[in-house]
Amino acid sequence: MQAATESSEAIHRTMAYQVPRGALIWTWWKRLMSSPRTLIALSIWAVLAVGCLFLPGDLRFLAVFPAVFLLLAPINVYQLYAKSVDGEPQSTDQKTLEFSRSRLAFSGPDWRNEMAWTRFKRLAEGPEYFFLELRRSSLAVVIPKSAFTPEQQQAFREYAGFHYHQNQVPSS
Repeated sequence: MQAATESSEAIHRTMAYQVPRGALIWTWWKRLMSSPRTLIALSIWAVLAVGCLFLPGDLRFLAVFPAVFLLLAPINVYQLYAKSVDGEPQSTDQKTLEFSRSRLAFSGPDWRNEMAWTRFKRLAEGPEYFFLELRRSSLAVVIPKSAFTPEQQQAFREYAGFHYHQNQVPSS
């Protein structure tokens, strides 16, 4: 009888979803560009650019180099993430997610990946997506809230809450 109940619960904790390419790239880009490490690095480049403006005479043109870097860095990061997503179809495949108190299982057309909740450092959420932030990385697994029923969303938050503190993040 208990096996039937667990099987029934598993069906209710299983959902299909697909993350659009643009939403995934934009989410990853925004998370990296707003990280403290990136903001500090870009601030240093900005200080260098401004500092070069105070150099004597023709040496002021050196301000162009850090300024160009500041302008191109965000574009290059976006292109890098786009290339990464395009090179790995698993990123945007139609997926099925099954979750329990101890693990999450993601599966696609020709792959399956199971992970313990402890593989993630935190569950964050915006208006449209859940973000499972990976440990030792600025990347996050992006799951649309629209794939969940309200009851599934609550169970997902509850199961994630057993393993780490939840954070609210601004809209994506």
